[in-house]
Amino acid sequence: MFKAVLEVQIKWLFMLVKEIKHLVFRTIHNVKQHLTNFLFSLPIFVWFHKKTQLLLIKILSVAQVPEHVSFIMDGNRRYAKSRNLPLNKGHEAGGVTLLTLAYICKKIGVKCVSAYAFSIENFNRSKEEVDTLMELFSAKLDEFAKRAIDYRDPLYGSRLKVVGDHSLISKELRDKIYKVEQLTTDGSDFTFYVCFPYTARNDIYHTMYNFIANPEPEKEKSEELTIEKFTSQMYLREFSNKCDLLIRTSGHNRFSDYMLWQTHENGTIEFCNTFWPDFGFMGMYMIILKWSFFKTIQKFNEMNFSLKTIWYEGPNSKIQNRYTKLEELPEPPVHVSVLGERE
Repeated sequence: MFKAVLEVQIKWLFMLVKEIKHLVFRTIHNVKQHLTNFLFSLPIFVWFHKKTQLLLIKILSVAQVPEHVSFIMDGNRRYAKSRNLPLNKGHEAGGVTLLTLAYICKKIGVKCVSAYAFSIENFNRSKEEVDTLMELFSAKLDEFAKRAIDYRDPLYGSRLKVVGDHSLISKELRDKIYKVEQLTTDGSDFTFYVCFPYTARNDIYHTMYNFIANPEPEKEKSEELTIEKFTSQMYLREFSNKCDLLIRTSGHNRFSDYMLWQTHENGTIEFCNTFWPDFGFMGMYMIILKWSFFKTIQKFNEMNFSLKTIWYEGPNSKIQNRYTKLEELPEPPVHVSVLGERE
């Protein structure tokens, strides 16, 4: 009897400690959030913050940056629940984060950003949440179209492509997607792919199906199907070949059927514990900075770069490969005379 009572009390004590810990962390987070909101309400702080961001972006833009960055936007619902907000508020905050990071990537010099906006598996969620996501997506389409054609906006000159299995969405939404894509078709500075609704398996399936259902002309039928041909027909077209940097938020370390074809060779995958709406400038900046640092080291290693060359030959010396190809050697002499001495 005494042992059973003791076990109950111990369990109750552990639950109490866990609840207190959760309450303390929530209080700290709320204080931090209120302090951040207060600072950003001050004009001088907003000015300083923008200038600092622009300076950091200029520093990073002179280095090697990824050509294709992709996001798995995870954590919108948990973000809303952690703040006792409706789920739609979490998705709205996630939409704002996506456009903000798209602008940052464009400013740094990234050529393409893709985002996992809606998985085909998401149709298994409640009808209310699916309808909310569809409405939010429709509203964000209009917002992006206005910004992409406004020369005063940082996203001006961007091209929007919505890719995925569009047979699963309504005709009204398909028509709006087509209209927005036509409005931004002349954008050449930056390409923004929104995967909606999408899975990597569906992408591969549709590419193969199109090759079988729509064969090439007779003269090309005999040609072998190559990886280059296959890749060029995938949803992301020229950016289907490779994803340089894939980022997933909210702490889950899995692909969720996304970028299975594109993430190969030297592609970098980053998992972070931050909820997507909380993933801001500094988180993105540090990931790209780390990517650029290691790519630079890799590039120097491929060039057989060493500090010894700089130290002995000077910083302005031309860094060359210390190995010479056989075909680059001069022609051998016609006649060679060898003289030796007898012991």
